[in-house]
Amino acid sequence: MKIECCGLSSKETANIIKQKFPEVEVLEDPDSIAARKVKKGEVDFYLGSCMTGGGGSLATAIAVLGYGNCLVVTRQGNMPKPEQIRHLIYAGNHKAFGYVQSHTEKVVPVIVQALVDKTSGKPE
Repeated sequence: MKIECCGLSSKETANIIKQKFPEVEVLEDPDSIAARKVKKGEVDFYLGSCMTGGGGSLATAIAVLGYGNCLVVTRQGNMPKPEQIRHLIYAGNHKAFGYVQSHTEKVVPVIVQALVDKTSGKPE
């Protein structure tokens, strides 16, 4: 699995994934390049952080991939429980995930674990 880490906390996101999920290949490209790589199938998923969760770096993914392929995981003042995040990921076929920069440490492991489990066929 390949994941592009974009946005304000791209380096922190990449480090978390490398540390907790060594089997996942991590890339850090600019938003527009990362989104195009996902669209071409060169990369599996796009994780983007910004101040609001639904703007900034996720806006680029929405423009390239379409709104239906993107999921706003967290917003300012709204941090869903891990089981809710997992359910959202399992319920859709999203390729890009946005979250608030300050939620990075808590939300990235939940998102990536759900993606690893889902792509390996593990039930929700």
